[in-house]
Amino acid sequence: MLLVVLSNIALALPGGWETANKYVEVTRSFTKPLADHPGLLTFEIALESIICLVGLYRLVKLLRLFESGEFFSARAVRHLRAFALSLLLITLAGCFMPPLELLAGRLLGIGHVTAIALDIDSNDVWSGMISAVFFVIALIMGEAGKLAEDNGLIV
Repeated sequence: MLLVVLSNIALALPGGWETANKYVEVTRSFTKPLADHPGLLTFEIALESIICLVGLYRLVKLLRLFESGEFFSARAVRHLRAFALSLLLITLAGCFMPPLELLAGRLLGIGHVTAIALDIDSNDVWSGMISAVFFVIALIMGEAGKLAEDNGLIV
């Protein structure tokens, strides 16, 4: 996720879309009508970067709890759910923000928006599935924590 944030920052810099040299090329796929509106594209990238940073923060907090031995605590489950939610939100933002931004631009008369497009590809579907897997793991961890607590109460 940190790599996503850093690449988003590199792409948001002036001329970032052409950032390439002999060895490294940083590119990003985005809705084609959004390419004509760099301000809207930068807004989308900033929003996705913020979501990534929040998810990364929650993942770090979760790993700190794991280091201290809290594998099935309620806090660990909350951090894992928040991480899974950040994965889902970044996927949804990547899919639905461009058409919403273009629609808002069209309604406000910003930048002469002539086309609105919704792009969903297999990467978005896989990201959604991975997010669902983390939600299921969080559910299982929560149930395991309840079982461990119940077992501790048995005399």
